[in-house]
Parts: sequence; C-alpha cells; structure tokens
Amino acid sequence: MKRAARQPSASPAITGTGASASPGDLVVIGKDILELLSSAMYTDPLTIYREYVQNSADAIEARRLDGPRGRGRVDIRIDHDARSVRITDDGTGIPVSEAPRRLLAIGGSRKRGTDARGFRGIGRLAGLAYCRQLLFRTRAAGDTEVVELSWDCMRLRAALRALGQNDDLPGVVDDIVTLTVQPADPSDPPHFFEVELRDIVRHHRRDALLNEELIADYLAEVAPVPFDRAFSFASAIEHHIKAHAPLPELEIRINDGEPLRRPHRDQFPAKANEDGHISECELLTFEDRDGGVAAVGWIVHHDYLGALPRRARIGGIRLRAGDIQVGDHQVLIDYFAEPRFNSWAVAEIHVLDRRIIPNARRDFFEHNVHFNDLTAQLEPLTRKIAKCCRSASVDRNRAKALQQTASALGQDIQLRDLNAINSDIRPKLEKCVNAMRAFARRHSKGDSVDEPVFAALSELEEALGKQP
Repeated sequence: MKRAARQPSASPAITGTGASASPGDLVVIGKDILELLSSAMYTDPLTIYREYVQNSADAIEARRLDGPRGRGRVDIRIDHDARSVRITDDGTGIPVSEAPRRLLAIGGSRKRGTDARGFRGIGRLAGLAYCRQLLFRTRAAGDTEVVELSWDCMRLRAALRALGQNDDLPGVVDDIVTLTVQPADPSDPPHFFEVELRDIVRHHRRDALLNEELIADYLAEVAPVPFDRAFSFASAIEHHIKAHAPLPELEIRINDGEPLRRPHRDQFPAKANEDGHISECELLTFEDRDGGVAAVGWIVHHDYLGALPRRARIGGIRLRAGDIQVGDHQVLIDYFAEPRFNSWAVAEIHVLDRRIIPNARRDFFEHNVHFNDLTAQLEPLTRKIAKCCRSASVDRNRAKALQQTASALGQDIQLRDLNAINSDIRPKLEKCVNAMRAFARRHSKGDSVDEPVFAALSELEEALGKQP
C-alpha cells in the first residue's frame, strides 16, 4: 500500500507533554560566540589586517562595477602615541539605510554566493580581541551622513567573564555597542569605509599591530598588491592570471609611505652569505572535473641553493583565492613526498573555482571533491620541484669535485715546467679539462654556482696551451 507523501511543516513542533515550541524557538545564541569569533579565531594578531584588507578589496570591486575602475586605495595610519590604527578604503561604503543591520549582522553576510572574498560575516570582528575600542565609520556615495558603530571591547571582556542572567548575545550587544548617525564632515570622502582600533593591546611579538615593518612585510606577502617592476616575470604572470580572473591590485600605503609591493625580485636572499637568482618562469593551469579552469599559477626556477630563509618571504608553494593568500608558506608542505623541498620552491597557485572554498580561519580550504581534484594535480609539480632540487645539489657537488681536482692539478703544474708537462700528468689534465668542458656545456647560463668551474677551466686550458 502506498503511503501519502508527508507535507513538511513550516515550523516542526516538539511533541510531548507541555511542549509547544519549535526547535528554532529554543535556540539560544550566547555571548561566548563573540569570543569564538574573535580571539579564538584569529590567534595571530597580524591576520586582522588581512581580514580588513579583504573587506576593502570586496568594497572596492563593488565600486568598480558602478563607477571608475581605477586602482582602489587602502590607507593604514598608525599612531604610536595613541596606540591606534585606522584602516580606510575608497570602496562603496554602506548606505545609511543599510549600515546598522549590516554592521551588526554576525555570521549573516549578504556576500555569500557571490564572487566576494569574505562571505561569512565574521571578519570585521577580528579586532575585538586586540583593542579597547573598535569603531566602524562609513558613508556611501550620495549620502550626507556618516554612520559610526562602536564596540566597547573592555566591557565586552568583562561581560564574557561575568556570570549573570544577561548572557544572550543580543543583550550583551545592547550593553557594549553604540550606534550613531551624524552629518558628514567636509573632510570625509564621498564614499568610504573605515575601521579604527583604539588603545591597542601590546603584543609580545615586537608589538606587532603597531610595527610598520612587520605589517608591511605581512601584507606584501598576503594582500592583493602588485608585483614590483624589478621582478622580470611580473608582466607575464599578471597577464596569465588576468586571462582567467581579475586582479584587484590595491594601492596600500602605511602612514602615507610608498605603495606596498609583492616581495619577489630577480635576486633574493638564499643562504647566509649568498643570494639566489631567478632564471625562468613556468606558467601553470589546473583543470576542474568539468573541463574548466580550477586554478592558475606559476613557478619560478632559480639556483636551488637550499631551503629559502623566511627573510626572503617568497619560499614555498603558496595558495591564493581572490588574490589573497590562504594559509602560509607551508600550506602545501604535506603534498611533497619529501616535505623539505617545499621551502626550496617559489610558486603560487590562484584558486578560481568557486566550489573550492577557504575555511573560516582562511588557513586552508574546505575539504571536498573539487579541492581534492586540484591537489591531485599538484603531484607532478612537487615531483618536478624535488627533481630540480636534487639536480642542483648533484651539480654543486660535481662542481666542487671538479674545482678540487683542478686545484690539485694546478698545484702540481706549478711545480713543473709548463712547456714540458710529462706524460704522467698530461692525461689527468686532459681528462679534467674534458669533464669541465662537458659541465660548462650543460650550464651555459653562467650561474653563480658555475663561475668557479669556468675560471678553473680557463686556467687549465691555458696550462695545456689551448684556447677556451
């Protein structure tokens, strides 16, 4: 016998004696959610700059849809005496009619399902754990008023510690948040969004949130800023990425300094007393399971002198989504058969498939079949990097051995008459010269690692009475 299909109820009730409420009616969202979404979510203080710059990038791209497409600007102003930071962008801003609800929405962003980088509605809370007062000010084009929302972070921390009846989230927000609407000042831009952290807590890591050098280095790695023109492959990489997705390329300045640029250069710190040199660039494309483009990327080959130091700020295969870094330089270390070779690499992968989603902390991606499809394509790349590392190591050892042989022969020759090299040493000398010529043919680019070999070869050929 067929059963009639059950019609879903709009609000399923809880059954039982005296029960009349629906499950939704019984949901309680407590104040501790604010701690989970601030101090527990963002353990590295510098990540708050990434969160606010990410929101700025989204606002600037929204502005470009309706107006001029010039490069957006983000200004970071640090006041050491007041221990405050202001982050201001020239994006769309939020209209007065929408600002209160949008600024107080927690985990309810209207950007979900769009191409926006942030869509969970929690990133703007990142600063709550690191200052005594967190302010948001905004104005949309055409508005004559500015909306300001202020969080009293000291009272928030006291409320989180208190054991009382007012433990629900709306009640705590009523106590610690102030919302005002006031006429725009003549100095206010026509449209903007500004975050201000006042009385920033001192952090043990070199007072990170007020340290211009740390902030600049961090944002140069993770933020959507352009390459330096001194990087020879900048144009080729940008063209490759822009063929598939736009690049926001924000102009970010700290205290009106020079615009931030990515840290990649043709020459970079590689070892304690030796620089590495980039020699070529390989452009990458990764397909999705539907035949489309899941990601694009690039890898630059160099001397492969060893693991790159952190001060180089370019080591490791990096992942980016919306041109903002996801995770750190070790995000893909587990995808190497030999993890040590990750730190030898200089490469980036820009994820384009919207089904591959950064997790809430933006330190990795959510695991699903689409992310697995992408990472499965990384194996040939990691194998190639490992091969380059090993080959470079073998070549350095070979060069060192040839130099030692040449040095020994050179010392022997100095003790003899060069015009009468006897039959005993001549075969050794010719064998060494032939080996060094073969090495030189394979390394005709004149890399720094090979220069001593070329010099030694020239000396031995002169000793044999031949021209190079």
